[in-house]
Amino acid sequence: MTTFLYLQRFANGEPAAMPFDVLISILARHGKPGRGLHDTEITFEAGRTAAGATVIGARTGGALCVGFERPHFDAPLRALVWECMRQLGCVAFDDALDMIYTPLHGAHGLPPAMRDACVNGVRRIDSAQQLWPDQLETAMPDPQRPALRYPSVNANGPYLQLFDHGEAAAKELTIELAMRPEACNSATLRVLRNLTARADAAVGANPGYHPFYRFAHDASSLLFMEAAPLGTLAHRATMVSPGPGLSTHLPGFASDRGVYASAHAEQAKLVAYARDKYRIALDGSGVSITALAGLLDKLHAFYMHERGKQPANAAFSSAIATSWALRAGSYLGSVIASQIGGQWGYVTRGQRRLMVVRTHRGRVCHPHLQVLDHIINGAHDSVARWYAQLAVSDASVCARADDLACRIPRLCAMLLGQGEVADGAGLPLEAQLPRDKLDYSFASLRPLEAWLGLVRQRHAAGELAAPLLARLIDAAGAYLGEVIRSNTPDASQWQWMNYDDMVRAHPAFARQRPRARDFLVFLDSVEYTTYPLASISAVLTDARAESLQDYARKLLPHSAGDGANPLAPADIEQWPADPKMDLTLDKVRNAIMKWRRAATAADYDTLYAGNPGWLGNDSLAEIYRRQHMLLERGMVVWASLVRANNALFAEGPHDMPALLAYSLDRHFEARPQALQRVAQALFGYKGKDVPAPLQHIATCLSNELQRPQDLAVPDMLTRRRVMISAFLAVRKHMPADVMQGAWFPVLTHPDTLCLMIAPRQFWPQELVTAWKSGAMV
Repeated sequence: MTTFLYLQRFANGEPAAMPFDVLISILARHGKPGRGLHDTEITFEAGRTAAGATVIGARTGGALCVGFERPHFDAPLRALVWECMRQLGCVAFDDALDMIYTPLHGAHGLPPAMRDACVNGVRRIDSAQQLWPDQLETAMPDPQRPALRYPSVNANGPYLQLFDHGEAAAKELTIELAMRPEACNSATLRVLRNLTARADAAVGANPGYHPFYRFAHDASSLLFMEAAPLGTLAHRATMVSPGPGLSTHLPGFASDRGVYASAHAEQAKLVAYARDKYRIALDGSGVSITALAGLLDKLHAFYMHERGKQPANAAFSSAIATSWALRAGSYLGSVIASQIGGQWGYVTRGQRRLMVVRTHRGRVCHPHLQVLDHIINGAHDSVARWYAQLAVSDASVCARADDLACRIPRLCAMLLGQGEVADGAGLPLEAQLPRDKLDYSFASLRPLEAWLGLVRQRHAAGELAAPLLARLIDAAGAYLGEVIRSNTPDASQWQWMNYDDMVRAHPAFARQRPRARDFLVFLDSVEYTTYPLASISAVLTDARAESLQDYARKLLPHSAGDGANPLAPADIEQWPADPKMDLTLDKVRNAIMKWRRAATAADYDTLYAGNPGWLGNDSLAEIYRRQHMLLERGMVVWASLVRANNALFAEGPHDMPALLAYSLDRHFEARPQALQRVAQALFGYKGKDVPAPLQHIATCLSNELQRPQDLAVPDMLTRRRVMISAFLAVRKHMPADVMQGAWFPVLTHPDTLCLMIAPRQFWPQELVTAWKSGAMV
């Protein structure tokens, strides 16, 4: 992701000018000013501060904005930003509005929409120490990014234009932009215009390359297109947005066992220190935060005394403040997680990883920074007041005793015999439990399942009490879910969710899945919901139940769950038939044939998809001319989803493009799951080095604008004829208007390459129920 950090001054909700010469003099102490293609650019020492900065404005009208491209969030940038904030009264914010920093003293005049859109709230800053403190964040190595060298008009450089990723064979380079529409104004958009101008110059010096600008928010892409151009770009570029009015799911919060363990250890140190030094009992209750706030008030007084000894405007950083922020922040976060309801984990900003707590209602909290703000700013930022507000706005509806999501790391520790549960109390057959093999790998599920088989025998003999069995299911289910999360490239893809919190957010979920012990906590993602505890329960009650590895394999990308057992043609040939699926497909076919015999023009009209117009010249628009033929003469076969626009997995107004695998081979009529396995294998190659026979398909997967039609899957995966094709997923044809299944019936005809999901009116009830319940994943 191409991150930008902006500096702007606001007055009455509008950008206000900063003294240009004063700003340039500050920037010149940290970098080299020079004239770029259109505006002033600042070049920094390689690997420090940022990849570069653009200054919007001039001496006559003042400076309206500074935009730092790919900021490093390091000490040099901290010093530079604080100097600007202190001298110019400007505000610092990132393009995704994850955080906004305003000076503690003085009016900041933020636009209300911008303030309200800030994901983590506005922080008031009175010291450089509060800006991305090193001790409270973890720096990550810079990834290798594709770049183009070019002769910059700026004598100071830069001479390289970085991109986020690229496709070498197709010579396609992409810049990902997370800019929120609320952060867009004429000055910040001009910074992006400068970026495209530099990329255009780089492409000009390297013929044959094609740049893509992929916006996370459709509204931002529209604002960018409407912004005043800086001139005509010499080379063609493609702007990509998620669709009208939509936003792309971005990597966000990832719960993390290591973060939990670190926070647990730090808060234990604080509890012991407060007990021994101050005779204060920090007992983990919400009431204890008031006592914590009293300690932080004393620390604020000490901080101000020490700071008062320093020369005016001298850089001052308190080691005591940082130490307390680490320990007291860990305590505060632990109370939030246990009493309000939340999970420890991290978020990533640039190349920095931040320890956070995410409440079950979705708010990401920075307890360490909240404590640091209390110590430095004083009662202006009291943790007691902040916690009280959070307890009202974000309290989980789940009873504390039923909140398994906040206890996932402890449940895993129980299974592994670690930490405070080292004795393994409460688990049956502990001596036979192969803890030395439980390393969160896909392979570890096999010895776990073998042990569960021994437990199953005891359970069948009636030797296990219900509470003991419940604890086992919780612990093993937590471990199974964490194996899935640990082996998924994007750790933020899956979120643990309590049943009660899901129903609060989505009341219809209660109709799809009644409340039961095995579903009290589960994994949820943009695409799917899956139930690890229910899988463990099934293994414990039925020896014929789906194996844990087969369960996980369906949810993991290629090479994570199948590194040792990649898909081979024999797997598809030997796939067992599912008579229920064969019968279901026949029912769909019969329902359509019966409808055709009596269908009127009005009946066809009710099933037609309306053209929204935004597809333009997209080849997928052909479906609107061919849908009558498919409804009238199309044959029904199974298809499986390969890739889809994320918007399809939630309610929305628009039909969206997707990619599927399908086959006319009768082998798959009773084996749609085999088609799903092929689709999973194909998607697993996205963004990876792939064998030569799959290169053409991998290219389609990495470029969502390509529309392959009847592209044959090579025989290295299956000897059956399977094709992948782009299609338009029409919401009115799917139950609940949402993509909730991995396979589905489609209409196809030899006279067209278009495909259409068979309208839901023709689906038997059992297929509709399976779709809505998430059973077809």
